Amino acid sequence: MKYNKHFKIFTVFSFLRLKSPDLCWYQWIYPTIIFLFIFLLTHSKLSDCFSYDSKQLITDLNTFIGILVGFYIAALAAVSSFSNNNLDQIMKGRPPTITNFRNNETIIENLTRRRFLSILFGYCGTLSIFLYICGLLKIHFVVSENLSKESPIILSIFEFAFSALYIWSLSSLLIVTLLGLHYLIERMHRA
Repeated sequence: MKYNKHFKIFTVFSFLRLKSPDLCWYQWIYPTIIFLFIFLLTHSKLSDCFSYDSKQLITDLNTFIGILVGFYIAALAAVSSFSNNNLDQIMKGRPPTITNFRNNETIIENLTRRRFLSILFGYCGTLSIFLYICGLLKIHFVVSENLSKESPIILSIFEFAFSALYIWSLSSLLIVTLLGLHYLIERMHRA
């Protein structure tokens, strides 16, 4: 565990480590269903039925995601500093838990609403920054003709994997944002 200090930058992905009977749907299942729908729609014979400009679509998404980065950081700051005793109580029902390792001990922590929302908006902020950078790379990087002629299979695999990761991350961002908004709208004000 002496290497834990080197993994601090991955704290932002703690949302994917949360455990709860219902949370798995929002972490993996719903984003994967949306991903499969979009991916099959854009990478199958169905894509012959409609046309779209992928670079313009990513440009427009990047504009929107650039705005979302600020929203997530503002939401994280608000949740962290908002003085409301309800936020500091353990979540009711079956609260999400997170497992941490400190001093060679495994600690399972039941989350308060504040901690849950902080983890959630930290994840969304990081994912939106990641998507923004990926969008910029997709828009501005062009593969040279020499490389596309020499390694078309490797290039196809890379583009396929990049597209899959981008679409799944976008799907995850959508679902987790909706979950976060649900908590801000509905659950935050109830004891």
